[in-house]
Amino acid sequence: MFTQKWRDHWGLAKDPFACEDADKDPLLGEVDSSAVHTGFDRIFGNPDVPAPGIVFGEKGSGKSGLRRMMKRRIEEWNAAHPGKQVFLVEYIDFDVQMEHFRQAIGASADPRKASKAVVAAWQLSDHLDAMLSIGVTQLLDEVLEQGRRPDKLTRKQKTDLQLLTALYDRSPRRTTEEAIRGLRSALKIRGSAGATQKTLAVLVTLLAAFVALAPHLSEWLTWGVALGDPVIWYVAGGVLAALAWGTYEWGQVSASWAARRADKSVRTMPIEAAPLANVLRTLRRKERGEYVLPSGVDEAPRYDLLGRFLGLLKGFGYSGAYVLVDRVDEPSLLSGNDQNMREFVRKLLDIKLLQFPDLAIKLFLPIEMETLHRTASPEELKRMRLDKSNLIQELKWTGQELYEIADQRLKASLDPEAVGANGAKARELRDLFADDLDFQHVKDTLNSLGTPRYAFGFLSAVFSEYVRELPNDLPADEPRWRVPRASFDVQRGAWLDHTGVLRRSLN
Repeated sequence: MFTQKWRDHWGLAKDPFACEDADKDPLLGEVDSSAVHTGFDRIFGNPDVPAPGIVFGEKGSGKSGLRRMMKRRIEEWNAAHPGKQVFLVEYIDFDVQMEHFRQAIGASADPRKASKAVVAAWQLSDHLDAMLSIGVTQLLDEVLEQGRRPDKLTRKQKTDLQLLTALYDRSPRRTTEEAIRGLRSALKIRGSAGATQKTLAVLVTLLAAFVALAPHLSEWLTWGVALGDPVIWYVAGGVLAALAWGTYEWGQVSASWAARRADKSVRTMPIEAAPLANVLRTLRRKERGEYVLPSGVDEAPRYDLLGRFLGLLKGFGYSGAYVLVDRVDEPSLLSGNDQNMREFVRKLLDIKLLQFPDLAIKLFLPIEMETLHRTASPEELKRMRLDKSNLIQELKWTGQELYEIADQRLKASLDPEAVGANGAKARELRDLFADDLDFQHVKDTLNSLGTPRYAFGFLSAVFSEYVRELPNDLPADEPRWRVPRASFDVQRGAWLDHTGVLRRSLN
């Protein structure tokens, strides 16, 4: 029998168990958002009071599924709480940042050699730069492309936003200069200290010219006062003009130097030094002194910029930010090397970052990294303080949980137009199995498989392999539409052996 005909008989618009990669699963967005692992609430926390959350799990255990469900919950929260929304950053794609970082440190292009060099040189400051880049670019997309305007920003906050834009905006749809011009227009930012300083320099130059020409003006205008040797006045006027333009040019040059230093310090992305220098030139000298730009691998400037960014979010109606960190075992420079992955993630496990006010870092980590805290020294444990981070040491599922999730996926796959029609007979998962199959046996099997990926892959194989043996003209009232225990057990034995091998090789 063709699989589509079997699904039509049961009123299924799509295969409930076809997709095993959460990030490519279209059905995940349609499943009831309450259908989650029992540990979800511990990881998710309370958006009113952002807090960290860390979960370790084997491949296929549903970490990315939990991340996607967390994203849905935040969207639901934002829709229900317009005055206390949460800003969401997904820190899940590391390849671009790592490649630029590799070039910045001059590491070999050979992935095997580059991996070790990149991980050894990568610091917490680089993580902070990468997260700020994603967040700032996202916020600018909301302002410049979606038309979101802040409730009220102070002049200082507008300056913060311009500086963050010059440092971290990496949109593929606009240049940094275009972003800054768009911001100035959107936020009605007028004038700058740089223009004022230039105007002042011009005025002082005019005054210097008047001073230099004073002896001649005295003769022409018959003031009747002898002003002495004209050379003295020439020198005085020249000195006055030189001081005016020297001060102005020093401001221009110092801004360029500061921008170039920041450019070299931010290693995870290319920075255009000119836009940053132009923003710095719009500031008064005292204001410029208040900003500490990225310098080397120093974390302090990044934490300062992070605090400014979170302060800006409040002006846009956000009460805090969630940063979801996932798929660290997928970047090309990290995959296949457990030690490199652990070292990369270890930089994130810092109490100051995990407990930063109004910030919730959520880490979805492979089980191989569980040794990060299990074998850590007392000093490392004090630096991490994972006991305060809502830690789930291993993401495990019971057979009952996996059955309930599978049942929810089935219901989400039903064709709304077919429900109630003669062919739409499935209401829950048990409808697809024959009466000789004890459902405790199904749940025990799912419990043995242990993860959503294996469980859903198994169920997909059970149905697809059974349907292949059915005739295409099977009568609608024929009992063989339902899967018997014998067919179920054939796949059960094969999948338990298969997943055992996969677990040993992957985890």
